[in-house]
Amino acid sequence: MTALLSRDGTDFSLVCDSCGWVIGNLAASAGDWRGAWSLFALDGWCGSELAVGPHGCGRCGPPTSLDGIVARSLDAPSIVPAGRSGQRMVLQLLADVRAIDLRGELMCADDARLWDLLSGDPGPFAHLLVDVSRVGRLSSATVDVLVRAAQRASAAGGRACLVGAGPVVAGALRMLCLDHVLPMHADRAAALAWLRSGRAVAC
Repeated sequence: MTALLSRDGTDFSLVCDSCGWVIGNLAASAGDWRGAWSLFALDGWCGSELAVGPHGCGRCGPPTSLDGIVARSLDAPSIVPAGRSGQRMVLQLLADVRAIDLRGELMCADDARLWDLLSGDPGPFAHLLVDVSRVGRLSSATVDVLVRAAQRASAAGGRACLVGAGPVVAGALRMLCLDHVLPMHADRAAALAWLRSGRAVAC
């Protein structure tokens, strides 16, 4: 992810995926990702309109990789496969829905485990539901994994959403203008109904 969230989820920075140039504290001046990106695009930055990237500054031009920093690190083979296990997530298969409960603050190894769970062929489980009701905040890496999983679900004819997002998580996703990619619902029943309904997003 090349729009990096602050630790408290109330601010973000823009990173060039090519040279690593960081421009920080953008929430106060630009408001949200859409406002920031519209300004930086005028200054020669290029790349995806989504906060997950990739993005390149005016000096570097278009990023040479289709993936951002986080995605490239997660794509790297795990040296110790056991390190990709974790106790902070539980996967359930519900008819045509993959439901994942996230618990506590996810570490780097947890993000890699989540990537492993979500990057494969979904098979008959076209839809994705992620319960974040027991998560206080989401890191940039976790958001990156979830957005890319939502894109894969959409490409496979499915949908993706979050359940139980608290104020910090919801605020961060809205600030990054990703709430249309990861719609948020108050409870699991509402989320399952929306996933299977084909209705427009109603957060």
